[in-house]
Amino acid sequence: MGEQTTSASMPDASPAAPLPPVAPPSRAARLVLALERRADRPWFLPAVSVFPLTDHVLPFLPNQMLLLGLSVLLPRRWWHLALAFVLATGLGAVLTALAIQELGRPLLETLFGATLTDGMGQDGTGAAVLAAVERHGLIALAVLAMLPWPPRTAVIVCALAGLPPFAIGAAVAAGRVVPACAYTLIGARAPGFLRRWRAADRLLTAIEAGRAADPGPAPGR
Repeated sequence: MGEQTTSASMPDASPAAPLPPVAPPSRAARLVLALERRADRPWFLPAVSVFPLTDHVLPFLPNQMLLLGLSVLLPRRWWHLALAFVLATGLGAVLTALAIQELGRPLLETLFGATLTDGMGQDGTGAAVLAAVERHGLIALAVLAMLPWPPRTAVIVCALAGLPPFAIGAAVAAGRVVPACAYTLIGARAPGFLRRWRAADRLLTAIEAGRAADPGPAPGR
């Protein structure tokens, strides 16, 4: 009886189920981590600025996610990040307008394809943007730049309309202050709030996984 009681109380020694494999960090998460680990370098902000600088011609870049991720990891530098994004986006608008006014429709078709270029017609979105600019001036462009996404179509329309490139860039920069500061302030002060946004939650989860797998050097925050 004693032997039976002992054997009955022995725990089951069956092997535990293997843990599911951890998904590798996304491209955006790897980019955020790579930049964060070089935040003490003098070229950090210029390197970050490359992304919003090309935002008007490379719409697939995850610039909003980049800004959110960096502001969460570097909360004390939120205003540096916001300023870098604002200035770079304004400069990008200037360069885009200059290029369009010099090269015209062939450049647009090369960058965006005939579909977007045809949308600049009388019945397209470009016509509505141009009407707003003609009615309200560059204030309309600045208001459009306050939206979360970059005003690519508005910049193209204003360039085709012959507006001064530097005026276009100034209007875009003035408007982008609002979303840039909103992104960085929320990331720096209320990162938990971002978890309600599925895309931001995925990014932050991937960043945490990447830091756990490879902590790397920790720059000053």
